[in-house]
Amino acid sequence: MRSIMQDIQSGFQKFIGSGRQKILIVPCEPEHSAFLLKSLEAMEDDPASPDIFLIFGHSFANSKEYISQILPTIKQQIFMVNQELVKRDDAELSHLPEELPAEVSDEAQPPAIRLVKLMRHIEGLAGGERRVIWVLYPLEMDDPGGYLQLVTQIQVEFESKSLTGTKVIVRDNVDSPVLTPKLADRPQVAVYRPELDPQSFERKLNEKANDPRIPVEEQAQMHMMLAGFDVANQRYDMALARNLELLGYFRGTGQQHQQAVVLNNIGDLHYTQSNFKEAQTWYEQAVKLSVGLKSHPLVLYQSMNLGNTMSMQGKFADALTYYQATEQLARASNLPVQEIQALEQIGIVNYRMGNPSGAVESWEKAVELSRELQFNEGERTNLNHLRDLYRELGNSKRLAACEAELKKIGSPHESHH
Repeated sequence: MRSIMQDIQSGFQKFIGSGRQKILIVPCEPEHSAFLLKSLEAMEDDPASPDIFLIFGHSFANSKEYISQILPTIKQQIFMVNQELVKRDDAELSHLPEELPAEVSDEAQPPAIRLVKLMRHIEGLAGGERRVIWVLYPLEMDDPGGYLQLVTQIQVEFESKSLTGTKVIVRDNVDSPVLTPKLADRPQVAVYRPELDPQSFERKLNEKANDPRIPVEEQAQMHMMLAGFDVANQRYDMALARNLELLGYFRGTGQQHQQAVVLNNIGDLHYTQSNFKEAQTWYEQAVKLSVGLKSHPLVLYQSMNLGNTMSMQGKFADALTYYQATEQLARASNLPVQEIQALEQIGIVNYRMGNPSGAVESWEKAVELSRELQFNEGERTNLNHLRDLYRELGNSKRLAACEAELKKIGSPHESHH
């Protein structure tokens, strides 16, 4: 994945290195942004880069609220930048005083003016030797007009040349662009389209996965991702062929952890197609390898999968064994959500085996643990199971208690065994 990240970073570097361009508009939907933000963070952490990155990803409700959220985080970000500079034996930025300058703190001023003054202030701290790259990346935009106004005001400041060591990267929507139609043709504004939607990302992966210039290990990682795309698009034969090829590669290179992951993925592939007996065979190979590696996360995940595939085949005693192993491992690993999920399944299997008291015990445990965690979804799901069972058993007292608790946490949906 390094080469795709490098492609994204080179798009940013081209902008950062340009003497003329001051604002970079990045059209990218929130759900496709993870890889892009990861690439920016890698640039921020790069010891070879002298630039200072200040990244703000909170929602844009309106300009005033957005700026009021930026101000408290600035000190923390500068503190972290200084820590990084100390590690590199580099000169620290001037420390921010306890209070920001009055001109920045004055809420009577328009938010855009306050932000520009803050940018000037931070540029002053950087001392002119480092560029400051502001990344305004709201994943939600409730006030598009206010967002456009804010970025336009920053653009006007750049035209007046009041900010010389500052650059700004801003997110825009792809399907309903806010900034691009109004600002893209301004001389100091550039647009970078990273094309990280699933179709474009899959196309990029395909181009690079067979590129001989890319290290074989990285190609293998890309093929693992492409197998995921194959499954999502129901190209099951292609996914199986790709996974078998990967299995051969990881066996040849002795990478047992990766082998266990691929064996599990092949199990998932069969499970998705309701080939439960075949899925069981692959999951068993995966868990055996994971146990040998003493990889608790893999064993936990694969035990749950084995429990599911046994349950689907009606092998309830075997399913119970795997679910109980999952629950114990989740508890030992302090993973309460996975513990709750395992307890739910233990309850379901007990119910199907004609052991209602075992089902009650597991679901009650799951409810109690969910309550401690304030994990409403887990609490609601297991209370639904209990309510159905208490109704079936004619236990009106416990049924009433369940219904009261469901009402308290809100129960829009009902589940059935």
